[in-house]
Amino acid sequence: MQSIKILDTKTINKIAAGEVVESPKSVVKELVENAIDAGATSVTVEIKEGGISYIRVTDNGGGIPKEQVKTAFLRHATSKMSEIEDLEHIFTLGFRGEALASIAGVSQVEMMTKTREEEIGTLIEISGGEIKTIQDASCMEGTTVTVKNLFYNVPARRKFLKKPATESGYVSDLMNKLALGHPEVSLRYINNDTTMLHTAGNGDLKASVFYVYGKEASNSMVPLCYKNGEYSLSGLIGKPELSRGNRNYENLFINGRFIKNKVVATAVEHAYKTRLLIGKFPVFVLNLEVAPSQVDVNVHPAKLEVRFKNDDEVYDFFYRGICKALEEQVLIPQVNWDKKTNEKNIEKSPVVEQQKIEELPSYQEVMENSFSENSSSSPSVGKTVDQLLNRKTVSQNQVRQSAEPFLIEPTVAEEKTLNTEVDGKINEIKEVKEEASMPKADPFFKQYKIIGQIFQTYWMIEQGDCLYLIDQHAAHERILYEELMSRFKEEQVISQKLLVPQMLNLTPVEVEVLKENRSLLEDFGFEFEVFTGNQYALKSVPYLLKEPSGVGFFTEILDSLSEQKIRSVYDMKLLAVATMACKAAVKGHDRLSFQEAEAMIGRLLKLENPFTCPHGRPTIIEMTKYELEKKFKRIQN
Repeated sequence: MQSIKILDTKTINKIAAGEVVESPKSVVKELVENAIDAGATSVTVEIKEGGISYIRVTDNGGGIPKEQVKTAFLRHATSKMSEIEDLEHIFTLGFRGEALASIAGVSQVEMMTKTREEEIGTLIEISGGEIKTIQDASCMEGTTVTVKNLFYNVPARRKFLKKPATESGYVSDLMNKLALGHPEVSLRYINNDTTMLHTAGNGDLKASVFYVYGKEASNSMVPLCYKNGEYSLSGLIGKPELSRGNRNYENLFINGRFIKNKVVATAVEHAYKTRLLIGKFPVFVLNLEVAPSQVDVNVHPAKLEVRFKNDDEVYDFFYRGICKALEEQVLIPQVNWDKKTNEKNIEKSPVVEQQKIEELPSYQEVMENSFSENSSSSPSVGKTVDQLLNRKTVSQNQVRQSAEPFLIEPTVAEEKTLNTEVDGKINEIKEVKEEASMPKADPFFKQYKIIGQIFQTYWMIEQGDCLYLIDQHAAHERILYEELMSRFKEEQVISQKLLVPQMLNLTPVEVEVLKENRSLLEDFGFEFEVFTGNQYALKSVPYLLKEPSGVGFFTEILDSLSEQKIRSVYDMKLLAVATMACKAAVKGHDRLSFQEAEAMIGRLLKLENPFTCPHGRPTIIEMTKYELEKKFKRIQN
């Protein structure tokens, strides 16, 4: 057996580097976070060859005093805490005290730094953890760290790096996240001498979204501000039409740090349920401000995941906040006849392929085109995104106040079914009531006029200077869905016995689906029992639309439950109700009298969410008088 030895400092630093320095992305992350913690309002990141050969991070922060420069490169050296109790009060992005030591241990590092009080700065050069030079140097206030030849002395680690294009893609994704999380900081990102990102740093989150995801995404996001107890949530959430096919655009920050958390993701996605198409995920940029003592950020080596003290409390908070913000918006997609919606900026993940600067206008281009009289302005001017896009803003309240009184008051918000699913463990569905003190929002549809029907499917209604088209199937589907959900919650589903039980020959897969969802199907009014083997006798069916549903309806629900990937009891209940509503709703080309359409539209517009069917398709689209007049050349633009 070999004797136990104490490792030397150089080896210890190389091992520690594995926890902090995984790739060029992690180097950039540590250095930029240090810059922000140092009070920087402007940070420039330059990389070459994906950051493998060259990384330089320059900031205008407070700098490091001359006598502390050497100490900054020692392991566990930090200015952010002095004892273990400080962990519960830290609001900075980093505090581990290993970043500079670890980076310097596996690369060639040069740092120039100067504080405001010093007349001259300090230059230090370190190679493989050994100090080569430390001397006075002329430099601006702040800190510049240059990292060359990452992992040059650890070839085993270097060979696991990806291709330069891939590594630069990871850095691009990181810079986008930092820009979204810190709109108050002007971030400039240069890749191989090409400026890829340059934000204004004026504190306007929409401006940051504009630079990261493009104009269309910025236009399709609405503000959110919600507080309850010790939690405070702010940011932007996307309208349903901005949804994406993965979770890459779900941006959550806690006290400015980008993190991932299953509780929060589940709560937000549940709040969007029935507003999004199946398989789609919301787009959001949210920052939660909470006491550090309520969050454990050390459950992941890169601090990417966190753990909350009270998961249920956090779930409820996010669910309520998102629902409230969505309910305050009129979520009707507007038809744009001039051009197709350009989604290329947000559809392309920067992790896979770098976002090219040519795909969206630079800050300077927008400023020159939209504000030629101020063409000499720099990003520090602090323009809002609405100024960048050269448009006038009208608040939701102004829009609603300009309309005429409504004929029908909206119903009080129904209780919302919640699910708190954490780490695969599904808790019981909880009922969350709307806060009594929350004021009612004015209904958007007030005095409208039904004009007629086109293509035996779409009903036209006029209000103000807009024409709205309503899909009769999607509208009826939403109405039935809301009614069925209400009946289900209140246990008022009516079931009717069949005179003669209907025999069902089910496949083994259908039998399993039936067994898994038996209690749910029975709650909906179906009654059945095993006859022989795979044969079941259907004895009772729910009474829908003034007539009992048939056997075909039951098997269609089984088919839907078989085809869809059900992640939770909550999802399963929503899917079953949505399927029942879809099968029972009137279809396109079904003939409706004017009186029937009038009653249906009246019922739809009284709903809390009349804008989408349960599967996320729009029930209503908008065409403005302005767009029509442009087409008829009554106005020139």
